Amino acid sequence: MRFRFAAISYACLFALAASFAAQAARAPSTEMLVAKENLRMTQVRASYTLMFAKAYARYPQIPAGVLEAIAYNKTRWNPILPAPSHLRGADSGHMAAAYGVMALASGEAPFANQIAQAAVLTGLSESQIKLNSEHNILAAAALLARDIDALGIRQKSGGAPALEQMAEVLRNSLGLSEYAKSSIGQHARDSFAYSVLSTIDTGVDDHGVRIQSAPVAFEKAFSMQTLAVQKARFVRLDVGKDKVETSAFQIDPISETLVEKASVAKSTDYGPALYVQSPNENARAGGSPTHVTIHQMEGYYAGSISTFLIPGGVSAHYLIRDSDGQVTQMVRESRRGAHVYLNNDYAIGIEQEGFKGQSGWYSNATYREVIALTKSMCARWSIPCTSVYRGAATDTENVQALSLRIKGHQHFPDQGGNRSDPGRFFSWTRFADGISGATPNPGVLDSFEAGEGRFADTPTASGSTVGISSASTAERNTARVKSGSWSQQIQLIDNTATSASYQVRFLSGGGDPSSNAKLQKAGGRLGFWAYTAAPDVTLQMAVDDSDGTERSIAKALPTNAWTFVEWKLDDQAQWDAWVGGNGTITAAQVTLDSIWFLRAQNAAPIFIYIDDVQFKVQ
Repeated sequence: MRFRFAAISYACLFALAASFAAQAARAPSTEMLVAKENLRMTQVRASYTLMFAKAYARYPQIPAGVLEAIAYNKTRWNPILPAPSHLRGADSGHMAAAYGVMALASGEAPFANQIAQAAVLTGLSESQIKLNSEHNILAAAALLARDIDALGIRQKSGGAPALEQMAEVLRNSLGLSEYAKSSIGQHARDSFAYSVLSTIDTGVDDHGVRIQSAPVAFEKAFSMQTLAVQKARFVRLDVGKDKVETSAFQIDPISETLVEKASVAKSTDYGPALYVQSPNENARAGGSPTHVTIHQMEGYYAGSISTFLIPGGVSAHYLIRDSDGQVTQMVRESRRGAHVYLNNDYAIGIEQEGFKGQSGWYSNATYREVIALTKSMCARWSIPCTSVYRGAATDTENVQALSLRIKGHQHFPDQGGNRSDPGRFFSWTRFADGISGATPNPGVLDSFEAGEGRFADTPTASGSTVGISSASTAERNTARVKSGSWSQQIQLIDNTATSASYQVRFLSGGGDPSSNAKLQKAGGRLGFWAYTAAPDVTLQMAVDDSDGTERSIAKALPTNAWTFVEWKLDDQAQWDAWVGGNGTITAAQVTLDSIWFLRAQNAAPIFIYIDDVQFKVQ
């Protein structure tokens, strides 16, 4: 979520630095590294807003938010240069060379030479496009504008097309020059187009990245089957009849994702995964797999899927999308992939989306899926989940004993060159605790000290939010806190097109129960600190139960004082039914779904602060 560097005083920055020092003794080192890098990148990103604005001014046929969303999905607004060629060679798993904040391809298979094409369109040199962020953004805009004009989807007035009309343009913007019509290529193209539009639909407000939420009619942009494959959320299948179910598709009441009643192409090894086969696989010489390798793609999800389809190239068994944890399998576990050089005969490879040198990846969804996937492998192949690396995260090769069964790419011997992924921002402690079954009392779920935590969406991200404008924001703030140095500031701006009262569902973990901590019902208490100067604000919480979502009774928030609000999970009188629920928490464990803010319509913006969302058992 957004952190406005330009609006923060140097005093606040010095205070933050002091806070880092004070927390160093008690915070995990990986978390501190992530926090410091996020602060650095906030400053780097401050200049990008003007660069994007210049590109839109030159190419007005591009809808607002598209450039920012492409950059977010490819690089998290972090300009990149390709790794040296010897680190992108055999079994590296790295993508073809790409440059800049827009990750424009330079012609290595299977991608077209987007940089050369853009140079012709803009008159810029290829070197300028590769190395200058403003020129890189302008080059990407030129390519998009070319495709918009070629498809003839501009409005009659000459203005930008609707967002849903951009799906094919975004598929093309992935840049596949070969295999674009193959099943793997289509999956990659659809994944990229969906991810970009989904980013615009939910909005982003995080560490200097600001993408305003704008609604997307996904059912007009993609087929229903494609949306089911992409785990699309908050989709209305029949807008005219306001239906959320057809003979072939329905909305799952807990995950709120679109599912196909008939089966789609699924993995036979790991149920939640999709399956598309890479040509780069063969029989294992050593029999059953005995080890698991954790990789970082050094690229983005759709691009890595595309890279793995090149015959004679690299492959891994699984790839994980960072935004929502979608998993694609490309090699059967019983078969040999090409991801860890001389160790391929006995290792299964998992590629996580992102770049090892960037702190903007490794979402809660990624940790959730890499933990669940690894645990399932342990059960299938009798790999001991306790035999996992628990040491420091580093950016260097760090060979570990063969007896250690679950470890990073950088920990395997005989790599044919230096391998350093998944890098210093991956928390081995969090991963190891997850696969070994450690389930401590969660305590403070989100303190907002080192980052957004689970509350990484804008207030309008949920299809259930009504009454407020997409300009509403949620950002970390240092001006008003209950404890520590940070809180979460919620700004609710009126939607003048409606007179509806505010009902704001502020999602935790994107509304996905598998992205949130498990909460024990018996004796469980769930709550948070809140502050507002606005009168008549009421608060609720929602949890995902075994049969749907239950929402708590509302509690009034007094003005001008920090107030702790809390609900008991095992007190039936404190819960009402919402989506699919029955008004009673029936499962032994639930997960946090959201915090709700309720108020009558208000012309002026309303500010609400929350801090230390927490759970305890008494």
